[in-house]
Amino acid sequence: MALINKQGVVAADAPDAPKIEFPCDNYVIKVVAMDVADIQATVIQHVRTHAPEFDESSIKKNVSSKGRFVSFGLRIRAESESQLARLHEDLMAVEAIKMVM
Repeated sequence: MALINKQGVVAADAPDAPKIEFPCDNYVIKVVAMDVADIQATVIQHVRTHAPEFDESSIKKNVSSKGRFVSFGLRIRAESESQLARLHEDLMAVEAIKMVM
């Protein structure tokens, strides 16, 4: 899985990182966010912008034990590193989203 930090550096560029072959069906993305109103809809909207075929019924949601955070697990068809980088950038621009993996 390619991880992109806040500076836009792709961790998959590291020598020991696994390489992704594109297109990649069922590419896993995890999003951690503050549990605020409409956060799931916001995540889905951003994902659909970059992966229009995304099936929102497949999203898995977990709420933290204290209810402050929520995480979403989802799968998309990844077409390229640039698609993943743009998706990461758009998701991280949402104030409530704290991490995208």
